[in-house]
Amino acid sequence: MKTMVLGVGAVGSVAAEVLANSGEFEQVILADMNIDRAKRVEKKISNDKVTVKKVDASDVDGMAKAFLGIDLVLNGVIPRFNLGIMDACLKAKASYADMAWDVALDTTKAGDVIKETPAWEQLRKDAEFKKAGLTGMMGLGCDPGLSNLFARMAADRLDKVKQILVRDGDNGTVEGHKFAPMWSPETLIEEVLMPATIYKNGAYRKLPPFSGKELFEFPEPVGRLPIYNVDHEEAETLPTFIGEVLGKGCDYCDFKIALDDSYVEAIQMIGMLGLSNPGKIDVKGAKVAPRDVVAACLPDPSTLGERARGDCAIGTVTKGVKDGKDVSYYSWIQLDHKETFDRYGHSATAYSVGVPLAIASILFAQGKISQKGVFPPEMLEPEPWLPLLKKLGMPVHTLEQRRY
Repeated sequence: MKTMVLGVGAVGSVAAEVLANSGEFEQVILADMNIDRAKRVEKKISNDKVTVKKVDASDVDGMAKAFLGIDLVLNGVIPRFNLGIMDACLKAKASYADMAWDVALDTTKAGDVIKETPAWEQLRKDAEFKKAGLTGMMGLGCDPGLSNLFARMAADRLDKVKQILVRDGDNGTVEGHKFAPMWSPETLIEEVLMPATIYKNGAYRKLPPFSGKELFEFPEPVGRLPIYNVDHEEAETLPTFIGEVLGKGCDYCDFKIALDDSYVEAIQMIGMLGLSNPGKIDVKGAKVAPRDVVAACLPDPSTLGERARGDCAIGTVTKGVKDGKDVSYYSWIQLDHKETFDRYGHSATAYSVGVPLAIASILFAQGKISQKGVFPPEMLEPEPWLPLLKKLGMPVHTLEQRRY
């Protein structure tokens, strides 16, 4: 089986390395507009199965040609290119997997009910993928991805689901930097400053940015951190697919992430100054997007792993009813930034996102993911993931609480 990793930045390079060493793929192609970066990743992986190809994620016809003969395309670029990449996969008869979708497509204002969540821009391609006999896997990183699978694990044990709460905590710092996001700066700015999606009272709704501040007790050594509602993929699909498709119900769902006070202040200032604008403006005769300028001024996340310190814990609290009793499950993965870099050569942030994408690819190659069409992570069986996550240094922890 042949796979192509489109976009080999911090996360794509993790997935590529895992797949090259998995024994499941005869060829792993590193595709990127930045051919020098792709060659650096190729050299680091140092495996005869790995080759390099220049591919432009904005050129659908060019991608379709590049995808010919590929069994599975892994999308490691920013979500605004997802739809075009999926179209190219359909043309080339290649299956598809990504790590996130474009939540920014929704323009619903805070306080309003969402008519249709952005996830459906991709889910609408379900019939086309089924007709072509292709698999289209959405949001298979850590969160979204594992966070959705954790909700599915709990839902399978419960008679009824009441609440799904995704919680992302990180007390990490980067030596030499006061403000250094360890994942895409563009995505961070975009997600945090947008109204946040929640599901409540039978509808998807929007909250103002930085809503819902509370303290959450993450497993040690992450500890208690302030968390905020942030726009994120999980809240767009879990209530529908866990609640309706799987028939387990869901009264409430949200996503909250830990944000340090200095991060909140910095991102709020970026928004106030108009520097979060993704549209191009004229600056002394040059057309530039303010958000691109901000991102360019920040360190490349793929270079931060060696200097990152601290721990992260990403998981899902699922509350519901079993045999007439209230039961909750909290499942999570936890990584130490320094230990992860020392052991795997990647930051914990990149590793935690790239590994699930690679595992999905391995299970696809093994025939353990065989369904056709386009679907979110919660439509996958969680059990085959657990031994592979443990093998790759990301064991799943689960805490069960029952109220008698």
